[in-house]
Amino acid sequence: MEIFFDRERELEGLIADIEKYKSLIVLYGNRRVGKTELIKRVINKIGGIYLYVDNTKSSTLLLREFSQIIREYFNTSLFNPPDWDLFMKGLFELSRNRQTAVYFDEFQRFEDINKSVFTALQKNVDLYIDTSRLSIVCSGSSIGLIKKIFMDISLPLYKRATFIMHLKNFDFVTSYKYLRISIEDAIKMYSIFGGSPQFYKYFRLNSIKNVEEMIKNIFLSSTSAYVFEPRDFITEEFGRRSQTYFSILYAIATGNTRVSEIANMTDVKATSLQPYLFELRDILNLITYELPVTNKNNKIDKKGIYKLTDSYMEFWFGHFYPNMNQFELGNYRGVVNSLIQSVDAIAPHKFEEICRDLIIYMNNEKAGIMPFSIQKVGKWWGRNGYNSAGKDQEEIDILAINEEKKAIMFGECKWTGRPGDISIYEDLKRKAMSVQWNNKDRNEYFILFSRSGFTDKMKAMAEEDNVILFDLDRIESMLKK
Repeated sequence: MEIFFDRERELEGLIADIEKYKSLIVLYGNRRVGKTELIKRVINKIGGIYLYVDNTKSSTLLLREFSQIIREYFNTSLFNPPDWDLFMKGLFELSRNRQTAVYFDEFQRFEDINKSVFTALQKNVDLYIDTSRLSIVCSGSSIGLIKKIFMDISLPLYKRATFIMHLKNFDFVTSYKYLRISIEDAIKMYSIFGGSPQFYKYFRLNSIKNVEEMIKNIFLSSTSAYVFEPRDFITEEFGRRSQTYFSILYAIATGNTRVSEIANMTDVKATSLQPYLFELRDILNLITYELPVTNKNNKIDKKGIYKLTDSYMEFWFGHFYPNMNQFELGNYRGVVNSLIQSVDAIAPHKFEEICRDLIIYMNNEKAGIMPFSIQKVGKWWGRNGYNSAGKDQEEIDILAINEEKKAIMFGECKWTGRPGDISIYEDLKRKAMSVQWNNKDRNEYFILFSRSGFTDKMKAMAEEDNVILFDLDRIESMLKK
């Protein structure tokens, strides 16, 4: 059960829908989120046929291989369909009197292998799902493609799914509870490896104690499964076009987050970047587009920035990729030392994201801590309202709002070795005046997070001004309750 930590609800839900039969189930989520492990657990409990859609194979070869698996499962020599339409029809016919579950892993790859599979599945679902005891599970890692295949009104499988499950990475709270290490080590670990269950399983199975050991385990050998995983994934997805995507991901991972900055780091003009960004954002979900949280619309404009959604890929492109030449020369220890040193540079920025996760957790799970019900939380950046030239930019780590109550909370996150002092609070209040949101009629609140606690003066002022303070001890105590 340890491998499926925090997945019992998904496991039970998937099994329940499969056992209804007459089901077409869609399971999607990012790489390393545990889709295949979840399917394996389902198969161990209720059985079924696992079919992996390998995009290095032709449609004819896959049809032949899948047909062989079906023949063996049903113990028949008569299943030899010449095309995908008859393959799907045959599955329904063989399952008329026998409850059967078939799992297509990486189903979206049929988009490149043979699109007629989608029409074949739709046709046979419409004709035979009510007279068969078959359930079909289609899983995939290309979130945009899976959504398009099953949710685009113009495509054949629109509205055919009976159950759709989006399997997500662990949030920080879940990751911390799984890791069973100190809150500081958990924050560092999450900063590098995000909420990927696959990494946490590796962490526990190898009895690793902290992020430094984890980095050594992965990067002290060229044979580690994770060393070249981002490179191999991008190469598999984009083939000959991979180099452009490598350049874009490297640019974003190293802090070049605006379109003009990305263009300057690549060989692609700013006016030609959007198709590449679309594929990375809307098809593979590798990057996300962010605007200040107070923005009313989410349309792309000059204020927006791009960020990688996967912490390990951000770490890999931002810190390992520039050192790959040294790694290829066998300087493993030198590269590992450099990667370990980079943790201290990465953690302060990731601490901001973790604190926003904690705000959501407290809002949903810990009544009474947040001063109001939060509808939206994120980051804010914009012009300093007190600079007449409009050149100075301000950033606020956390901004949470409730439109109806006109309530707004400003937050600062400090990952330093010094206790938070009054100056942090005073600076946050100054920056808050630049946020143009119900300025004449709003209720303001403040929250501070600090790795190293707070000075006595700051604690006294917090009591006086009703400022919420969180150090690591208080975070840890809250998560253990």
